[in-house]
This record gives sequence, structure tokens and C-alpha cells, in this order.
Amino acid sequence: MTAKVISVCNLKGGVGKTTIVMALAEYLAGDTMYGKRVLAIDLDPQSNLTSAMMSEEDWEWQYNQKGLTLPFLLKNADYFLEKGNSEKFIVKENVSNLRNKNFFNCLHLIPSSPRLFEVQEYLPANAVAILHNIINPLLEKYDYILIDCPPSINNVIKSAFFASDFCLIPCVPSRMSIHGLELLLEQITQFKKDYDHKISPIGTLISRYNSTVSQTHNLNFIIVNPFFPPTFATRIPERSKIAEGLDFNHQLTYKQKYGDAHEVMIELAKEFMNRVDNSVMYTPLMASLL
Repeated sequence: MTAKVISVCNLKGGVGKTTIVMALAEYLAGDTMYGKRVLAIDLDPQSNLTSAMMSEEDWEWQYNQKGLTLPFLLKNADYFLEKGNSEKFIVKENVSNLRNKNFFNCLHLIPSSPRLFEVQEYLPANAVAILHNIINPLLEKYDYILIDCPPSINNVIKSAFFASDFCLIPCVPSRMSIHGLELLLEQITQFKKDYDHKISPIGTLISRYNSTVSQTHNLNFIIVNPFFPPTFATRIPERSKIAEGLDFNHQLTYKQKYGDAHEVMIELAKEFMNRVDNSVMYTPLMASLL
């Protein structure tokens, strides 16, 4: 199986995007779950996914100090691809602390660092294929490649779009998050025209859901809006305790880390696989009316 590449993105921050990428990677790859081969890529200069999936000590001394994080790879991609050394940037050991009664046959990570803030400012527009070129030699080694994107539009994000088959859009049912969803869909539509690309949203994933009257009203608006990608049946509840399970000094079970969200994450991974593996290309109405 050749990997499907999925960017997880929204132009509004605070939608639980990094937690969703982490959970999808851990539930898809766990031997007690679905046993898939997964590569997660941290494309956000805030590096929250990196912090969530590997210890700071390993990151600092085994990767950052040796120049083996995503910013260095993007900055010197041609050199590393020519030398065949791009896999040095992939963390293959001790990814995730879900190691209690569970292990991963293949859960890998390309870590980031705050230096990506510098690199993304100077990445030229003609470098849109850079991430695609990095990922392409790896496609046969994974089932899913998940890209955690920051809430912005720049040439680094366009590189993620160019490398991706699909995008998953987390959205809090709030007016601000909905505006981020609308703007992102506009950007994706324009990107597809500019680069003759076929990236397609696999759906809108409702996150941080707490069933308030306001959220329920906004949720119904998202569900019935014909301009939005189909909403996932799975909804991620409002949750803050997951962060307490990121201490790499302790090996956790799924239930210990995700608590009452555990069953939700199992269903999310299942629905995600079904949508990606049996995908029907989403075509926004706004594009068909042009």
C-alpha cells in the first residue's frame, strides 16, 4: 500500500489540531489498535506535536543539536535528497509514551523546531514541491502520513498542500473557527487552480465540543452548510486533561492518557481510515458556480 498523505489544518488556532494529529497517529499505529504504519510530520514552528510525541532530551541532543529537524531539512532539501540522507531526520525510536500494554511496529516522526519561523519567511514560491520531494521516497514505507500544519498560509503550508492527497479540517463550533474554515476552503480552492492540484478535504471534524446552546447552533450551521466538507460523525469533546499525559517519564495506556475520550478516539481512527481509504473527492459548491 502506498501512503495516503493528509494535512490537518485550520486557519484558526486553538481547534485541537495537534492533539488530533497525535491521537490519530497513536491510535492508527498502536499494535492493540489498528497496527498501521504511520509517519507524523510537525510543520508547525511552535513544535507542539514534537513536544507531545518525543522527550525533550531526545529532541535536544539527538536531533536539534545535530541539525536533524524539519527546518534544517527544508533549508537544505536538495543536498540531503541527493545524498539520500533525508531519513536521518525521522525519529523511529521512543515516539509516544503510550508504551504500557502497547507498542508500535511503525510510528515515526519528523520533528520540528522554532527555527521553522525563520525558514518559512524565506522559502521561495517555487519551492512548493519541496515537501513532496521529501515525502515521495517514503510513500511505500507507510500507510498514512499526517502533517500537522500551523494556522497560517505561506509557502511552507502550500508545500504541505502540494504533498497531500487530502486535508482534514478540525473546527470548534464557534463563529471565529467557522470563519477560519471558510477562509481555508477559499485558499484550498485557489491553490488547486494555481497548481492544478487535486487535494481534497475528507471532512470537517468537530473538536472541543461541549454541547452548549451556542455550540449546538453553530454545529447545525456547519452540518447543513453545503459549502463545507461533510462533517465527521465522531466529535471530539472539550478536554484539557490529555496534556497531563505527556510526561515521558511515565509509560501510559490509552485509557490513562485519553481518559473518557478513549472510545471517541478509537471511533475517530476508524472513521478516518474509512474516509481516506474509500474517499470520494469533495468539490465545493463555490467552485462549481464559478
